[in-house]
Amino acid sequence: MAAGTLTTTRRRSKLGRVLLIVVLAVVVLIVAFVVVAEFVLRSVVDRSIAQHIDSALPAGTTGSVQARAQGLIIPQLIAGSLDDVQVTSDRLSVQGVPLAVSATAHGLPVSGHGSIGSVDGSVTLAAGAVHDLARFNPLFADMSLHNGAVGITGSTNVIGVQIDYAATGTVAAQSDGKGVTITPKTVTITNSTVGLDINSIPGVSNTPIPVCTAQFLPASMRIASVRITAAQAEVRIRASGVPLDPVALRRTGSCS
Repeated sequence: MAAGTLTTTRRRSKLGRVLLIVVLAVVVLIVAFVVVAEFVLRSVVDRSIAQHIDSALPAGTTGSVQARAQGLIIPQLIAGSLDDVQVTSDRLSVQGVPLAVSATAHGLPVSGHGSIGSVDGSVTLAAGAVHDLARFNPLFADMSLHNGAVGITGSTNVIGVQIDYAATGTVAAQSDGKGVTITPKTVTITNSTVGLDINSIPGVSNTPIPVCTAQFLPASMRIASVRITAAQAEVRIRASGVPLDPVALRRTGSCS
């Protein structure tokens, strides 16, 4: 091979290596930029979602939430919708009742307008927090948790006679998801002077008692199921077409 041809070949080889290094360097810079942009955008997106939810919490609710969008953020932002957003809070208080929330929003518009496709999650109340729920039903003085059941104490007046009672019952979500139904299984009269065997009275045991929960939740949310242990009560929630408008989101439901 001639010297000139060899020199040209070497130059081309060197130029090829230089171009390869340049291309690799550009690729590395692009990847680094995308990684940094993903990290920064994720932080901004998560913080913005959490702030939006905090500002739209129903009246009587205190505390804050944390939000984290799942998956790669940039492609979802380009598409205009976040596939899944995890929302959690261990320190919410609704009407003075402390609870923990964990939910996933599916199909969250990044524009901040319109509605979320669907939401599913859970609300957890510790045994100590359940006592506070009694004040929302005039028949109850106190509530407590048992494995698979709830305990209730209270009093009522029947033709001038005060009857104090203690009961245990099962709890189930109502078919329309707007509340729960407590069905007493055992009922005991606790003021012994009355001397009644209340379990033998028709319409006492196994008579469902509805408790409205819609008044504590955004109007679009429903209760799917209830799971009770001695330590806590876990309520599964679901919703579809949840509005992003703060005013609409802050509006609670009713059982009427």
